[in-house]
Amino acid sequence: MKPYLIACDLDGTLLNNDSKLDLKTIDTINELSKLGHKVVIATGRPYRGCIEYHRELNLDTPLISDNGGAIENPVDKGFKKVQLTIPKRIIDKLFSFTKNEIVTAFYSVDNGLYVYKRTDRLAWLYHENEDTFFVEGEFTAPNLPEPSGVMFIVNVSFKIQFETFIKENCENLLSFRDWGSDYKNAIYEVYQKRTSKAEAISLVRQHYQIEEENVIAFGDGLNDIEMIEQAATGVAMANAQKELKAVADVVLDETNQQGGVRNYLTQRFLTK
Repeated sequence: MKPYLIACDLDGTLLNNDSKLDLKTIDTINELSKLGHKVVIATGRPYRGCIEYHRELNLDTPLISDNGGAIENPVDKGFKKVQLTIPKRIIDKLFSFTKNEIVTAFYSVDNGLYVYKRTDRLAWLYHENEDTFFVEGEFTAPNLPEPSGVMFIVNVSFKIQFETFIKENCENLLSFRDWGSDYKNAIYEVYQKRTSKAEAISLVRQHYQIEEENVIAFGDGLNDIEMIEQAATGVAMANAQKELKAVADVVLDETNQQGGVRNYLTQRFLTK
């Protein structure tokens, strides 16, 4: 069998509801790797929030983080890191316009977590580890690094102005993803326009010279839509959002908690 590229999202997909990998999933991935298939993590988490899973799965493939904003191989120093970032001038412009309406905002670069109006309520999104360091303050401060993406939680009444500013005043370099809102707050992910899991997977596929028809991708969220659409076989979890299920080739009957990814892969590749 020719090698496949198997791309897996983490949260809501490969991980269970406790953000853990179960032993059966680890064993399944290891078996596929031994057969010559290339299993790749493709996540919206920052690098520090997903490297432990890469190690736990014993992967030697590139790690796609920040929703495709960064690609690097932790075990192959010969693999040239790819990173798409938002220019500092654009960050400064957007932050200055939005500042008075921000509930909280943050971004990650390597082990640094840059936060404006830090809040413990959203600490689960920070993906801290023992090496994480915090830098708190306005994003317009000089010498801050350029991020692949920024999370903004803004007053819900500011939604139209926020979206319009990004579309009309950011040099056509940015896109945004609306993660939902309630009566008070709206959550946005803002990222460099070329950033996508789909594009990152395409680069990894070309690196391994794997044929396009031999790409399988698993996901559950809105940030997985392009990846699922592009893959020859795009697989949505049973717990996936309806928008993702609408574009998937396969919708599983099982959720992430039920081991949907490992069960599908076992049936397709490991059952004689």
